[in-house]
Formats: sequence, C-alpha cells, structure tokens
Amino acid sequence: MVICIVALVVLGVLGIFSAKCRKWAREAASCVGRMATLRPCETGFDDKVKAVITTALMSRHQGFARFTHRHFKAISWTFMIVFVLSLGYSTYTVYNLAVYGSCDPVHPDQCIFNPQQDPNRVVCPYEGLNLSASVATIGGFRNIVSANITGRPDVYFFGTTWCTHCAWERPIFMNITAKFAGYIDVIKTEIDVTQPPTEMAIFSHYNPDGTIPLIVIGGKYYRVGSGERLGSYAETNALTALLCKATSDPISDCSLPEVKLLENNI
Repeated sequence: MVICIVALVVLGVLGIFSAKCRKWAREAASCVGRMATLRPCETGFDDKVKAVITTALMSRHQGFARFTHRHFKAISWTFMIVFVLSLGYSTYTVYNLAVYGSCDPVHPDQCIFNPQQDPNRVVCPYEGLNLSASVATIGGFRNIVSANITGRPDVYFFGTTWCTHCAWERPIFMNITAKFAGYIDVIKTEIDVTQPPTEMAIFSHYNPDGTIPLIVIGGKYYRVGSGERLGSYAETNALTALLCKATSDPISDCSLPEVKLLENNI
C-alpha cells in the first residue's frame, strides 16, 4: 500500500499530461481504496511498479537494480516518510503565506517564495536604525534622519482591541491610509489578538516599553502614543503630511496648504 499512495499522487499529477500515466493512476487509486477498506489489492500494483523500476535499472546498473529489488519495501517506506514530511512542511508553508505573508515569518528574507519581496515595497528597515539618533518632527512623531524611504513603504499600526487611545486613533489612521492605497502597504496588528513574529520584532524595536498605540511609517517616522492631544483635524493633517513625504506626494490631499506647510517642516 505504501508505494500505491506515493504513486497515486505522482501519477495523478503526471496523468494530466499522459494517458498512460492516467491508467496507472486509476489502478493506484483502486489499490489504495481497497486497502483503506481493509481489502486486498487485486491488481498487484506494488509488484508491477517493482518490476517496471527494476527492469529500467537493469539497463543502467545491474548491482543497483538487484539492491532495489531486494530492498524494495524499505525503499518504499523511505519514499512514503519523505512524502509525508514534505506534504506536512508544504502545508505549514502555505499556512504561513496565508497568515503572515511569508513562508518563513521569523526569517522572511530567507523565504525563496515571498510575496513581500516586491521591488517597489520597502520592508521596514528597523534593524539597522538607532532610535537615539531620531529627532522630533510634526504630530509628536520622531524622524530617524539616517533612514531613507524609496519605493512603497510599509505603514504599521499597533494597538489592542481594549485600548481607548487606540480606539480614538484607529479610524483616523485607517481613513487616511486608505487614501494612499497602492502607494503604501498597511499592516494593522492588534497585539491582544495576534502577535506575528516579524511585526512584534518591529513593535519591540520602536517601542521597548510596550506602550500603545504605535505607528511606524517606512521605518523612518514613528510615534508611541495617540494624537488625541492634537485633535482629529490636526492629527489628520499630520498623518497626511508624513505619508505624503514618505511617498512623494501621490494624492491630491498632499497639495492642501495646511498639509504642504506641515510637510515642509518634516
């Protein structure tokens, strides 16, 4: 049954392109189905596969062919274990891609297939930035002067579902960032609900005391705390000006006099 399961998957895929493989796939499926219901496999599929493989090997290396024929069951079990492990790891990878946007959320740069590896996207470059070198700028934000933003920046909002300051800031943040759709990538994390490793590393770097809310724009601009003291109008203008600065004025709101004045002071 071991070789039947592996062959069913492999031949099922090959059967898309080959009628011969489709015939073998049907036979493998029949064998697996009967064995799953505790009935013997009537087709002798294992023996057929064994004969085909050893015959093909005989023309290349007789010693290896004899070894394969003698240890075919052990080899089949080895392939089965590797197949199950590969399937499990592939499932884990797909889960990470769906939930975290990377096949390896702990080390995203090591993921071969990573939708975040967009040449226009700026992954928050927090690791090489020294917060002590930041200076105060508009809206209570800090500006890390040594950091540069090129391309489409990541914009982070960290909060909790129960935080009243987060509740005040969240709708303003979401309304403004929605206007910059296509020019920024917004990552909103409620840390009492989920704590993705990559996002939490950024949260800890910019906010070692764990205060909320936290906003980080392209790794360059950040603020711990809400803009309640400014009021909704001033907070809206400040966030708009920072996003305009980070994205080179892509929307009409960047031309508003009150926004342009703030942007010039960043």
